[in-house]
Amino acid sequence: MKILAIRLKNLASLAGPIDIDFTQEPLAGAGLFAITGPTGAGKSTLLDALCLALFGTVPRLNDIGREAKVPDGDGEIPTSDPRNLLRRGTGSGFAEVDFVGVDGRRYRARWEANRAREKANGKLQLSRQSFYDLDSEQVLGSGKNEYKQLIETRLGLNFEQFTRAVMLAQSEFSAFLKADDRERSELLEKLTNTSIYSRLGQRAFARAREAGEAHAALKERASHLLPMPVDARAELDQRLEQAQHQLKADQAGERQLEQQRSGLIEQEQLQAQHAQARTALEAAEQDWQALAEPRLDLARLERLAPQRHQFHRQQALAAQRAPITAKLDEHTRQLAELQQRTAEQQQALETARLALTAAQAAHSDAGPLLRQAFTAQDNLARLDQQLAVQRSDSQQAEHQVAEAQQQLQQLHASQERSQQQLAQIDTALAHSQHLAGLASAWHAYLPQLKQVMLIGGRLGKGREELPGLQAQASQATAHLQAERDAHDALFREAKAQPDALAEQIDLLGSMLQDNRKQHRAVEQLTLVHARVLELHQQQATLRERQQQAMVERQRLIGEGTAAKAELESAEQALNLTRQLLERQRLARNTTVQALREQLRGGEPCPVCGSAEHPFHQPEVLLQSLGEHDQAEEAAAQRQVTALNTRLVELRTQLGVVNAQLKDYQQQLPVLDEHLQPLVAQLHEHALWPALAPQDDHARSSWLDGQLRRLDTEIGNDETRQRALLTLQKEAARLNQQLQAAQDAHQQAQRHLEQQHLALENDERLLQQGLADLAGVLPDEALKALQDDPANAFLALDQQIAQRLHQLDQRNDELEEQQARQVQLDKLHDQHQVRVQRLAQLGEQLRALEEQRQHAMAMLAQLLGEHISAEAWQQHMDTALEHARAVEADLAQRLQGLHTQAVQVAGELKASTEQLQALEQEARQLHDQIAQWRDAHPELDDTGLDRLLAMDDTQVGELRQRLQGAEKTLEQSRVLLQEREQRLHQHAALITLDTSVQAVDQALLELRERLVVHEQTCAELRAQQADDQRRQHASQALAEQMEQARQQWQRWARLSGLIGSASGDVFRKIAQGYNLDLLLHHANAQLRQLARRYRLKRGGSALGLLVLDTEMGDELRSVHSLSGGETFLVSLALALGLASMASSTLRIESLFIDEGFGSLDPESLQLAMDALDGLQAQGRKVAVISHVQEMHERIPVQIQVRRLGNGLSDVEVCG
Repeated sequence: MKILAIRLKNLASLAGPIDIDFTQEPLAGAGLFAITGPTGAGKSTLLDALCLALFGTVPRLNDIGREAKVPDGDGEIPTSDPRNLLRRGTGSGFAEVDFVGVDGRRYRARWEANRAREKANGKLQLSRQSFYDLDSEQVLGSGKNEYKQLIETRLGLNFEQFTRAVMLAQSEFSAFLKADDRERSELLEKLTNTSIYSRLGQRAFARAREAGEAHAALKERASHLLPMPVDARAELDQRLEQAQHQLKADQAGERQLEQQRSGLIEQEQLQAQHAQARTALEAAEQDWQALAEPRLDLARLERLAPQRHQFHRQQALAAQRAPITAKLDEHTRQLAELQQRTAEQQQALETARLALTAAQAAHSDAGPLLRQAFTAQDNLARLDQQLAVQRSDSQQAEHQVAEAQQQLQQLHASQERSQQQLAQIDTALAHSQHLAGLASAWHAYLPQLKQVMLIGGRLGKGREELPGLQAQASQATAHLQAERDAHDALFREAKAQPDALAEQIDLLGSMLQDNRKQHRAVEQLTLVHARVLELHQQQATLRERQQQAMVERQRLIGEGTAAKAELESAEQALNLTRQLLERQRLARNTTVQALREQLRGGEPCPVCGSAEHPFHQPEVLLQSLGEHDQAEEAAAQRQVTALNTRLVELRTQLGVVNAQLKDYQQQLPVLDEHLQPLVAQLHEHALWPALAPQDDHARSSWLDGQLRRLDTEIGNDETRQRALLTLQKEAARLNQQLQAAQDAHQQAQRHLEQQHLALENDERLLQQGLADLAGVLPDEALKALQDDPANAFLALDQQIAQRLHQLDQRNDELEEQQARQVQLDKLHDQHQVRVQRLAQLGEQLRALEEQRQHAMAMLAQLLGEHISAEAWQQHMDTALEHARAVEADLAQRLQGLHTQAVQVAGELKASTEQLQALEQEARQLHDQIAQWRDAHPELDDTGLDRLLAMDDTQVGELRQRLQGAEKTLEQSRVLLQEREQRLHQHAALITLDTSVQAVDQALLELRERLVVHEQTCAELRAQQADDQRRQHASQALAEQMEQARQQWQRWARLSGLIGSASGDVFRKIAQGYNLDLLLHHANAQLRQLARRYRLKRGGSALGLLVLDTEMGDELRSVHSLSGGETFLVSLALALGLASMASSTLRIESLFIDEGFGSLDPESLQLAMDALDGLQAQGRKVAVISHVQEMHERIPVQIQVRRLGNGLSDVEVCG
């Protein structure tokens, strides 16, 4: 990926348009160039334009909240909106970048924004982005969604990767070097854009917590979803079956009553329909009698129908004759008027023809004079045109003469000012004449002077730093001794030996492990023992309930056998009672009663011959005997019913007890199956020999005591372990500090020795450089260079630059003075020519004005009262055309009158003939109608007029009315017959002698019972369904609990490995791999930038150390690096991250923004060597810096200069 060009307009302080083309010289041949300019001039705006064109945003706006607003016109926009970069007071702006993509093709990305109608005060519009393929000259995309995908694909980088791989912010890596593990993991996560690992750790922790809460919630729900006991469920099912049986019986009775009610209601409806049919027949007969007169009119109308058209024609003829007569009178009057108007129009036509002849003669006479007037008028127009041209030329000549005079005056004034400027420059050059020799060879001596300045500055700074280095060496020695004392004091206070600390921790850890293992074994044994006791208790409870159920079963069987025997006895007694009562009823029936009434006391019975008659008693005795029989039968029946009910109840109870016994019998083997493996596990446990001799209560107490003892020992061991680990950690920290103090002490001594050697070398080089310059520099300049090299060099550089500038200015001024003199002579000659031409034009103008006055007088004499020749000719043409139009109009009107007269005469003749034909037809109709009326004398004039007044519609309505009445009468008769037949048929089917009200009352009572029974069944079914739902829900919930427990265990294991509330556990693990990869790439860069150093992990999980290859691969702390060394390592880290972000992508353009101003000369030299190494790798590197020395060493620069009023300009120099 390579940046080819950056273009922008109206962004921040850069108005533009600005075009920075890296393919054109001097940028094309420069591997390293600087972006320079004062603070706030707009250097960062160039990089903003780069990001804005590619991604539509800039890095410095990403961390700003969207809630912050800034005013814009009449509204507000968010502070983070990139449209804020649009320059105020402008209507539009853009940023554009050309680059080479990952596929080797050239592309152009463009971002633009504008205000409404391109006005500076218009409303800000939405920004737009477009993407072009420069090789194929095609637009690839303009929508924001497709644009983002296209730019990332072609560029090979997204926004985060681009801002870290192409635009390198070194300050992030300086912070990265000095951070602790937590901060380093966060920075590394930010730099590599791998925050997903923190989110994964947080998610694992959250999922484990959520899974645990879900499992607890399911256990809580399970406690509220217990189903009914078995015996309660069996009782519920039995009650429901009984209630449903009773409900079905009542529903059958309801259907029977509803059938009876329907039959009675249908009978009442049929009776009502029969009465309605009879009433309808009577009404239809009355209506038919009332229509006798309309029936007579209909018969007369039918006889009148063949002659009806003659009567109507007679009336129509009378109506037609009246308007024809009136039309004849009107036509006669119109014909007389037309004849009179024709005579008047003929006379007017003769007069118009005479006027036309006169107008034609006048038009012919005016022709020659008109032609002369047109010729004079054309001559005058030609003179006016020539006069206007002549006046324009004269005015232009006067203007040119005035301008030439002004230019001559200005050139004379410039020559005088130039002479004064030359005099001032000569005076200034005389004051710096002692530097003339040096100025002539300034570029030859400049490198040597810079070297002297650098050596002198380095020597002065080294002398200033020498006391500080000596103090640092002393402080490092004292600090080393203090760290040693602190290390020894720590172990003395803890009463521990440093060599035995690790062995004690390991021993204590193994003891803790054994105790925890034993504690888990005791806990497991306690749980198994408690479960065995629980199952034994459940077995005992079940056996007790089984024994109670068996006793209850024997009792119910005994009671059932006794009840069955009693029932059989009661049924036999009931049968005997019924047989006896039947014989008694036979004895008291009607036939026997009649024979009994014939018996006489003392006489023998004619049937049996007995002389005794015991039943021959009064009626009261018979009635009392009947009541007694019924009471005996009812008592026997109640006894049988009661015993049946008791037997059913006993059988139901016995079924419930049998079901309970079956359930108990099934539960006991299940408990045995659960108990056997637990007992086996209990016996196989290592601690069982200690538990076996004790009873259950003593076993529980012994296990509790063991758990308390182990808890105490584990607590004590953990406390001791924490203390030893704290001691070990503190000792490691002190060891690290001690090592750092030793490193600092060695480094301080080494720096002090190096400083002495450097000072001696710089002093020798300075004296040698001053000796070489003694021949070309004054003594005072040499002394100033020795005392204050930097300021002396700057002063000398300014003096030489000022003298060179004055010499250039003098030469330029002389050249300009000579050129102005040539121009002055040329303008003077041109001025003389223009003055002569102006005089000639004045004479020609006066001659033309005299010719125009003569032409105007001649034209006025020809025109007379007319304005122009055109107006005169138009007047003559108008008069002739008017005379012709009047004559033609009168002739046309006369022809129209002749036509009207002929038309009116024809209409008069036609109306006369039509009137005669109508009168003849009327006489014929009158004879025919009189003959018909003689044949029908019953129709007088009134009746005939009434019948004729009825039209066809009224006659049709009358006929339909009579036909409808006749049809209604017939239908009523048929309906009455049909209703009588249905009534007789239904009466044969009804055998119940009751009323609808009685049946309704019975239905009401039965439905009330049905409501009660249905409610009972519904309640019982609801209880049954609720219990069934609880059973299903309990089973499903048990499965869910098992799944939730497994899910919880999985997430708990995963959370134990990588989970934490803040995500730092997995972040440190993941960033350790990223750190290894980053160090691999960074060390690859260090081998080219600074072969002396390597980066390694050490000191902590994410700690960094520096390996110094020139010091025997010594490992140093990153805090011991100097400014230049820190820059090199930071730059290597930045380039390593660029390699990571770009993967296999080669990035050929880099933009580095770093605070070079804080570096000392040596560090600055290292930084410049590093930048040279970057460009030697084939990369184009841009550096943003304020350091003047870097500006001097980097010849190619993009200079951003302030122009005032918040405006800056950009220039490429080199």
